[in-house]
Amino acid sequence: MSGTEQKCSRCGGMITAGGQCSFCAPTASLGAGDRLDNILAQTQVQPTMHGAMLVNKETNERYPLAQSVSKIGRDKANNISLHNDSYISRHHAWVLFIKGNYFVEDLGSTNGTLLNGEVLSERKQIFPGDRIKFGRTELVFEIN
Repeated sequence: MSGTEQKCSRCGGMITAGGQCSFCAPTASLGAGDRLDNILAQTQVQPTMHGAMLVNKETNERYPLAQSVSKIGRDKANNISLHNDSYISRHHAWVLFIKGNYFVEDLGSTNGTLLNGEVLSERKQIFPGDRIKFGRTELVFEIN
C-alpha cells in the first residue's frame, strides 16, 4: 500500500479517490475539510438493533452482535471472547454491520476462518443459518 492510500477506520476497507469507503460510505468519508480525529469520532462502534447473534449449537452459548463491529478472538478484550479454544487467535476475526448487512472477515488469524466449510480469504456477507468456524469452534449466524 502506498503512503497516499488510506483504509477506513471503521471497517478496514479502502478509501476511494473520492474520499469514501467503498463498504460503509458515507459515514466513513474523508472530506477535504475533515480532520482524521473528527472522522474517527464519527465512526466509533455503534449499536445495532437487529437482534443478530452468533450461536454455538453445541453449548447453546449466544453471542449478540450488538455493535457495528464485533471483534472475535481468544483475548478477553474482544466483543466475543472465545478463550477456551487454543486454535483461535487473540484477534481472530470480526463481524461487521454495514449498510444493513452483516459481513465476516478474518483478521490474519493463524488457523483461518471457515464460512460454511470454505476458507474465508476475503470479507464475505453472511446470512441467517451460515456456519462460521473460528479455530475448532463453530458458530451459527442468526437474526431474531
